[in-house]
Amino acid sequence: MPQVYKDILEFDVVAGSYNTEFLVEGDIIVPENDPDILTILAVNPRSYIGEVFVTSGKVQFEGKLNLELIYISEKDGEIESIEKEVDYSHSIENEAIDKRSRCLARVSVENIDYRLVNSRKVNVKAVVRIQSRLLVSDKREVVIGGEEALALQTLKKRVKLVHTVGQNTGEVFVKEKVKVGDEDRPIKKVIKKEVKVVPEEVKLSENEVIVQGKVQCRILYVSEENEVKSLDATLNYANFIDVPGTLSYMKANTYEDVINVDVTVTQDEKGENRLVDVEVTLKVRVEVLEEEEREIPVDAYGIEKYVEPLKENIKVLGDIKSFSSQFMVKTEVELPSVVRKVLEIFALPIVSDYALDGDKLILEGILNYTLLYVSEDGGIKGYRDEYPFRTFVEIEGEVGEVLTEVSTAYVSYEINSLKELEFKFAIDSCVEVLTEKEMTLIYDLKEIEMPRGEEVRHSIIIYMVQKGESLWDIAKRYRVNVEDLITANDLKEDKVFEGEKLIIPVKR
Repeated sequence: MPQVYKDILEFDVVAGSYNTEFLVEGDIIVPENDPDILTILAVNPRSYIGEVFVTSGKVQFEGKLNLELIYISEKDGEIESIEKEVDYSHSIENEAIDKRSRCLARVSVENIDYRLVNSRKVNVKAVVRIQSRLLVSDKREVVIGGEEALALQTLKKRVKLVHTVGQNTGEVFVKEKVKVGDEDRPIKKVIKKEVKVVPEEVKLSENEVIVQGKVQCRILYVSEENEVKSLDATLNYANFIDVPGTLSYMKANTYEDVINVDVTVTQDEKGENRLVDVEVTLKVRVEVLEEEEREIPVDAYGIEKYVEPLKENIKVLGDIKSFSSQFMVKTEVELPSVVRKVLEIFALPIVSDYALDGDKLILEGILNYTLLYVSEDGGIKGYRDEYPFRTFVEIEGEVGEVLTEVSTAYVSYEINSLKELEFKFAIDSCVEVLTEKEMTLIYDLKEIEMPRGEEVRHSIIIYMVQKGESLWDIAKRYRVNVEDLITANDLKEDKVFEGEKLIIPVKR
C-alpha cells in the first residue's frame, strides 16, 4: 500500500425508525374519604416517557400515564375530581437495533375509553403511541493526501457533517403564587389543572446549555358558592444543564415533558382561600450538536504511480430541523340539552397520518374534545365528541424521518341557539425533520499495475469530449493534472462540452 495521510470524520447516522401503539389499562379507585361517583364527566390523559433503555436488538420505554377523572358525586351532586398515575413499560425488538443508539421519542395518547365499574371504581383503557428515531454517533478514517512520489490528484467535495457532542437530562422546578380576584368568591376545591410548556430560548456556553421558557397553567376550581371558575397562571423558567464539550457556536435541541403539577390552596391575609401555590416539575432533555463543513476527497489518481482509491458509500444525518404552524379547527355541535353556561372545554388533538406534498407536510388527524356545561335544570353535564382535521406545515429542504406533535393553543366558542354551539380550536403543530444524505469517502489507496496499452502513447493526443464527461474524468483517464489540461487548452473555466476537442499534455 502507498503511504497516505488520513483524517477522522465524525458524524451521526439514523439507525432506525419505529412507531408503535400499545394499550395501557388501569383502574381509578375513589379515595376512602371522597364521595361515590354518580356520573363521569371527563377523563383527561397526559403521558410522558421517564426512561429509555437501548440494548442490542431492543429499545425499552418506561413511562407514566396521568389520568384526571372529573365526575358528579352521588352524595350531593357536586363536581369532584381524582388523579391517578399508571406506570407502563413497552419495548420494541428488532435485531437491527444498535446498543450504541440514543433515542428521540414523542409520546401521545391516541384514544381513551372508560367504564364505570361501580360507584367507587372506573376502568380506563388508553392507546399510547410512541414515535421513536434512533441515532448513532460514528466516525471514519478518510484519505486526505498521499506521499509526494504519487503526485496524487484528488477530487474534493464540500460536505456538512452533523455529530452529537453530548446530551443530558435535568429537572426544572417552577413555582408561582396566583390569587383569585376580589370580584370572585374564594376557592372551595380545585377540580383540574392543565399545563402547557412553551420553550422560548436556548443559549449555549462552555460546557452548559441554558434553557428558558414559560409554563402556561389553567386551573379549574369550584368556588364557595359552588360556581365552576377558572384561573390562569404563567410560570417562567430558566435553568442550566451541564453538557461537557458544549461551545457557544454549536446547536442544541431541547425536549420538555411535564412530570408533575401540584396545586395547593392557601389563605390570604383575610383568612380566605384566595391564594393558589402552583408548582410544576419539568423534565428537560438537551442534545448538543456540532455542524462542521469539510472538504473531503471523493475520487483520486496518481500521476507518477498507478493507484486505485478504495471507497465506501455511507448514509449520514444531514440535519435536524423543526418547523411549526398554527391552524384553526371549526365545528358546530347540537347538544342533547339546553346550554345555560359553558364551564370548560378539554381538547386532545391527535395526528393519525402524514404525507409530503412538495414543500408541505400534510397532517391528518382527529380532534377529541369534551365539553362541560350547565344545563337547563342547573345540573353539570359532559359532552364528548371528535372531529377530523387536515392541515399542513411548510418545510424547507429535503425530508427524511419525521416526528410530529400537536397541542391545543386555545379554544373559543359561540352559542348559536339554545342547544347549538360553534367551537374554534387553535392547534399548534410542530414537525421535527431528520434529513439524511449519501456520502462517498476514500478510506485507502491501493497501488495497481500499469493498464495495458499505457506504455504506448503518442506524443500528441487530441481527445473529443464525450457526453457527460468532466475535466476531472479526462484528466484521470490520461493521468494528467487538471490545471495542466486547462492551461494547454486555454480554457476560461473548468467546464467542457460534448464534442469539444482537447489537447492532452501527455508526460513522456
